[in-house]
Amino acid sequence: MNLVGDGEQFDRLLIAARAYWGHRPPRDDSGPLVVAEAFHEDIRVIVRNLLVANALCDLLSARLLVLTGTDPDWRETLWQEYDIQRVRRLAEAFGATEVLDVHGLVDRRLADRGDSPAEGSDAETLTAVEKATLIRLGRVPRLPDSEEPWHQSRRARTRAFSAVYDRLFAERSPAALVTSHVDYDQWGLAVDTAMRREIPVVHVQSTGALKAYALFPERRRGLGTFREELTGQIGEFFEEYVWPHRGLIKPNAELVAWRAKVNLGRPSWWRAGNVSDFEVRTETERRQLRQHACERLGIDPDRPVFTVFHHAVSDAVGANRELFDDLARWFEETADFAATNDRVSWLFLDHPSQFRYDTTGHFAAVAARHSAHEHMAFMPSLALSKNALWSMTEVGVTVRGSVSNELPAFGIPVIQAGWSEWSECGLSHVARTRDDYWRLLGEAVAKHAKGESILGTEQRERARLWLWLYRSGADVPSPVVPHWEVGQGNEYLHTLVAGLRHVERDGDPLHCAVRRMWERRDPLLCRFDFRDPHGLTTALTASRSEATALTASRSAS
Repeated sequence: MNLVGDGEQFDRLLIAARAYWGHRPPRDDSGPLVVAEAFHEDIRVIVRNLLVANALCDLLSARLLVLTGTDPDWRETLWQEYDIQRVRRLAEAFGATEVLDVHGLVDRRLADRGDSPAEGSDAETLTAVEKATLIRLGRVPRLPDSEEPWHQSRRARTRAFSAVYDRLFAERSPAALVTSHVDYDQWGLAVDTAMRREIPVVHVQSTGALKAYALFPERRRGLGTFREELTGQIGEFFEEYVWPHRGLIKPNAELVAWRAKVNLGRPSWWRAGNVSDFEVRTETERRQLRQHACERLGIDPDRPVFTVFHHAVSDAVGANRELFDDLARWFEETADFAATNDRVSWLFLDHPSQFRYDTTGHFAAVAARHSAHEHMAFMPSLALSKNALWSMTEVGVTVRGSVSNELPAFGIPVIQAGWSEWSECGLSHVARTRDDYWRLLGEAVAKHAKGESILGTEQRERARLWLWLYRSGADVPSPVVPHWEVGQGNEYLHTLVAGLRHVERDGDPLHCAVRRMWERRDPLLCRFDFRDPHGLTTALTASRSEATALTASRSAS
């Protein structure tokens, strides 16, 4: 695991964890079982999974099984310091009664039986997971026409993962799966198996204090992937428990929106440092900065600017509902559309972390094909500050990125060509088909060329409520979970150890939130009890003075 300190520091963590979890009543071997994965090298990711899984174990009087392991493909693409022995020791210190090397089981399966999938595996799902995994591990926009030598062996490994998970979950019948990812073969096929066997899945997020989504079998509608199911359920939760309380939440939402202007974490389109700050306070300042930025980039300031935000091109292709075969095709065809629509200017931005996802120069190739069009500009995202970017942009265009919830919160409409978890909350214009996508773009061009806007009447307010839900209402602070922004190094380790040594589980917000989510079958962890209007009123500090609320509102406008 990366950045967890030297051996002495790591040993202190193990001692503190054993003491924290070491005095629970013994669990019956025939009782419930919670499964948590530990396939990531970032200790923050593993610890969050273990903490949430242990909260479920306490709730269900269950044992903890931790899945671990890695292989050369994942090490070459992502991992630098994955240490399976350290992961095993950490899991055991956090109360795991068993630690299984899933990659070792896959190796044995391939040696014994080849790549035949287990019964019950869906061929369409396997094909989709194979494709997404090959694209991510290869760091390419799409699979080449002719397969590379390693592709076939990876396909076999993907099918073996499915078989191993089928057998493991059939034998153990877990009460829940806790995972940091729901995509690709080593994570995604565990999720697929759990969904087919009607096992609840808890997806812990790598951001904030503590965020997690959950999919319960009785709430599923047969839409397809975990993410597809989640999108609809979050939309329902938002409509039932957030939107009706918008008057109560508004002062807090305005404050969160003000803070989001200088937030260094996600969602801020992966920005950090001064390029994350949005300091514009008035429309006059925005117009002045817009004029300067357009002149600097050679963009006609008299035409509206449509900004197309490229997604990380090999990231979880097909994980949620998308209108195009892959993220690369969406970007290419959107650029072709822009080339023939010169009533507005088009700014195409590469993802700030694209170097981690693409080795082919896809963005540069698309830019080169359109270099003759003066109304189109291509550039890296981090070449622009948020001040310049948000001042220039009249319409944002993306697939599923966080700009689709950030930009509307500040009055900038967004068109999406795919689903994200907030796509059913009414924040953006979500295309349902390809024809619908081109229609939305065409209408946006026509309206903004005439000085009008496609921003919906409620989209700004809904987007600010989502920002509040994401950053506050569904972000659970716990003294035993260091905030993600603490980082991975010594400060994280010291904070975690201090929490484990000096905080008791009684009344810990983590355990309370997990219990509430599990018993009510909510799709996400919540800091507050949304079903208790009186409690919500108290928790949301409704006594905030009108002057404070007004100040926050003006600052966030």
